[in-house]
Amino acid sequence: MVTITQIAEELGISTATVSRALNQSRLVNEELSDRIRTTADKLGYRKREIRRHRGRSILSIKLVLPKHREPERALFYDLSSLIDGIREGFDLCTINLACEVASNNFDPYPHKKGGDINGFIFAFHRPSPETIKKLREVGTPFTILNREINGLPCIASENANGMDQIVSHLINRRGKFKPVYLSLQGLGQIDEERHSGLSESCLKRGVAFDSKTDAVHFKGIHAITSDSISPLVEKYDAFICANDIIGTVVLSVLDGLGVKVPEKIAVTGFDDSPVRQLSRPLLTTISMPLGNLARFAARRLQDEIVKHIRQKDTLRIPGTLVIGQSA
Repeated sequence: MVTITQIAEELGISTATVSRALNQSRLVNEELSDRIRTTADKLGYRKREIRRHRGRSILSIKLVLPKHREPERALFYDLSSLIDGIREGFDLCTINLACEVASNNFDPYPHKKGGDINGFIFAFHRPSPETIKKLREVGTPFTILNREINGLPCIASENANGMDQIVSHLINRRGKFKPVYLSLQGLGQIDEERHSGLSESCLKRGVAFDSKTDAVHFKGIHAITSDSISPLVEKYDAFICANDIIGTVVLSVLDGLGVKVPEKIAVTGFDDSPVRQLSRPLLTTISMPLGNLARFAARRLQDEIVKHIRQKDTLRIPGTLVIGQSA
């Protein structure tokens, strides 16, 4: 069996250089890499697959997180759960996990050693077309967490299913009710899926809900005030919030207005994010199974790196109803 040592001896170079070239490292210039690969083919070299030695493999994985321009966005998820889930998902290998913050100028390979990254996980944001193009050119596997993008490998929560659980719970607790959907401008795909899911569930279960007139998208958290909430108190008896941050702020405003929750108005959130623990009364919500999302993302990425099973579609992970005292 031909080894990299024999290739190195044939060319009069180091084994480290041969190894880097065969692993597509950008530390080796293109001309030399071509010579090394040509020599390897001529000698009949066959690269050993990671899976044959997976118990001893150490993979370099880069986790790319979004930059939060609004301070409250940092309260959406527990970073430790995300990291633990990723490490648990890579059950066949040990990983070196590097974290980076996305930006408009994000480059997956900012320096030559960037080519040594085995896989990328983009969490809670959509990588740019330029980033996707570079990854595909180099051939580095990647997955996108908590988004759905046609033709790209994604792991996302079942937002429609979560909204259906909320509607079913409210029917069981209150019988007839009149819901309003509360969200923020700029939440993008997550907002669209939860808004649509609520509309579909209400239609299916015979709850009166108009997706246009029975929805409010505030400009920001600062816009959720007694002045903006008071008119809604007279029209609706169920405030279904797009996430726990909105739900927690709404509960605070209702408390200031002297509105009893859930007696007069039921309030629900979504995500079971850390900020929910500050809500009073404790918010009823849907768990976004962050640990599960991360585990499945890591498992699929591992399958592509180790077993060469290509992932290209979206896998949906359902959340569960977490009952508090607000609905």
